[in-house]
Amino acid sequence: MNNNKTFSDIKSEFPFFKKNRNLVFFDSAATSLKPKVVIDAVNKYYQNYSTNTHNLDFPLAIETKDIYESCRQDVADFIHSQKNEVIFCPSTTFALNQIAYSLGQYLKEGDEVVLTTCEHSSLLLPFYRLAQEKKIILKFIDVSTDGLITITNLKKILTKKTRIVAFASMNNSLGTINNVRELAKIVKNFKIEKKSQADWPFEKVLVLIDGAQSISHSMTNVSQWDIDFFTFSAHKLFGPTGIAVWWAKAKWLDLMQPLILGGGMNGRIYKDGKFTLLDPPDRFEAGTPNLAGIFGLQAAIKYVREIGIENIAQYERELKKYALEQFKKHLGDKVVVYNENQESGILLFNVLNVAAEDVANYLGHQKIALRSGNFCAKLLSEVINCASSLRVSFSIYNNKQDVDHLIAALQKGFNDGGDFLNEFFN
Repeated sequence: MNNNKTFSDIKSEFPFFKKNRNLVFFDSAATSLKPKVVIDAVNKYYQNYSTNTHNLDFPLAIETKDIYESCRQDVADFIHSQKNEVIFCPSTTFALNQIAYSLGQYLKEGDEVVLTTCEHSSLLLPFYRLAQEKKIILKFIDVSTDGLITITNLKKILTKKTRIVAFASMNNSLGTINNVRELAKIVKNFKIEKKSQADWPFEKVLVLIDGAQSISHSMTNVSQWDIDFFTFSAHKLFGPTGIAVWWAKAKWLDLMQPLILGGGMNGRIYKDGKFTLLDPPDRFEAGTPNLAGIFGLQAAIKYVREIGIENIAQYERELKKYALEQFKKHLGDKVVVYNENQESGILLFNVLNVAAEDVANYLGHQKIALRSGNFCAKLLSEVINCASSLRVSFSIYNNKQDVDHLIAALQKGFNDGGDFLNEFFN
């Protein structure tokens, strides 16, 4: 981080708080706020460029294309990959559907895909559809009570029929940080049953990592991890919505088919119904891309690098530690915390005997924005034995005063009768 800047200075870099001066924002796991430099970058595209990367007939369009490709390089450097392995798309949801679609052509009845019950619907459902259409088998790794995948449990579930293992590097509910490198090593060393190269051309079991939640909280190194696919969204990285990235090992891209067809990704089109595709990554980027989003993503990566991923992670851990101390000191046995031991910036809890949705709505009236529910992880209840919970997700613009405000608001709810409903009937 710049030696002249501290985390206490960072909040002023987010214009959101000029309009929402007294709001405590604890919903960064859903989407992060955007610093001014990112907003300025998005506006810069519209004000100074507004040209299409598929048009190279004049200098301004060529400059836009150059910035587009320089962002691809910045992403590659950020996740430690090769530039030609980085593909832009609208969202992590799109990316996961694209990957599942491409791999689906190689999956056969009885093949196994391994998941966990902590995963986001965007990771689960593309494989659920393949299970319905191709009769593949979905299996779930037993996770710990706070969502951790252990090597022992991973080894138990792998069989000669396993083809794909897919999970989040950091899940969005419990904030569990999985050791991707060690888990991937186990998967890659596992020998599978394969009749021929055509039967499964990927050599070994594939590892797909949903990095949407971890991208701004921990270092990403796809090369060191030895995984096959990785996805993330800019809006969880202090960037704009509508732009995301999926990465794949270069050797797999030629085996994959694009989910979307259109302009900018085809070579030739013939009257007999045949057509050719461009080489990756272009073949997977049909249509006009979200160029303003690209400008914003590039600015977001630069912004995060200037602060430092490790600095961000450490700061969020300190906030969570402080919050846990205050919970124990002031709330005692009135709340239950589900992920106390996870060293991330997510705190998952419930107020005993009160619906999570009632507490969240009450806190909203106290100018505290957090999330209740299952956070699109529809099987989470099997891990925490509760249908709904409350999620506080810390970020760089939060501070200890925000935690104090949360504690005071919860104490007020208890003092007003404890059901957190008086706010709505008085």
